[in-house]
Amino acid sequence: MKCCPADKYLKEEWDHELESETSIDENEIDKLCNVFKVLSNPIRLKIAYHLMKQDYCVTALVYALGEKQNLVSHHLGIMKDNGVVDPYKSSRYTYYRLKSEVRLMLSSLRH
Repeated sequence: MKCCPADKYLKEEWDHELESETSIDENEIDKLCNVFKVLSNPIRLKIAYHLMKQDYCVTALVYALGEKQNLVSHHLGIMKDNGVVDPYKSSRYTYYRLKSEVRLMLSSLRH
């Protein structure tokens, strides 16, 4: 279909089709923008890619990333506060799991 048709009747049909399309949920857009902002930091994106494979505790992420413990903990805190990861306790360690919607977003970007 032509964009912005000049013909009056085609334009009315075009307008009607655009109106009938699903509207964008602004709350969903805000949530996605926030996730992208959080993941725009290279360390947080690396953490997210590691968490796509499996759940990790801070110690394992420190080793995998080659970063300092306080830096990894800081970035995990930001990710948790912004709804990107879910922490859970197992024995004496806290593990981090990537939220399913973030996992889906990242997996779709990789392909």
